[in-house]
Amino acid sequence: MSALGAVSSVAVIILVSALMFLGVRDQQRRSRDAQTVSRVRQMQAEIERYRARTASYPSAVSELGTAGADGFGYQAEPSGCGVDRLESCRSYLLRFRLEGDVGTLAGKNCVAKPLELSCSR
Repeated sequence: MSALGAVSSVAVIILVSALMFLGVRDQQRRSRDAQTVSRVRQMQAEIERYRARTASYPSAVSELGTAGADGFGYQAEPSGCGVDRLESCRSYLLRFRLEGDVGTLAGKNCVAKPLELSCSR
């Protein structure tokens, strides 16, 4: 085998390895994003169950008594609701980030509201 042939073979091996590495990284990113969306939908379901029991959204995620809310920014609406139960919480925002697009969710900065998920770039 000539020196040029050996260099060409090495170049092909490096190129194939790089493409495989990028494919694995992309698959891992998509998997993390899918898990995040799944966790958000589970949180939404728990929040809706809480509302069905109490006729109000929780003022804080800790009221749900479940783990797994870490990494999400929860904000009850209106601001300050649920404090001493003077005003019930009528809505919520659950903020989260994605690394890429997931299905119809296009963007990295995402918000879950009652029965809704949306993202923006």
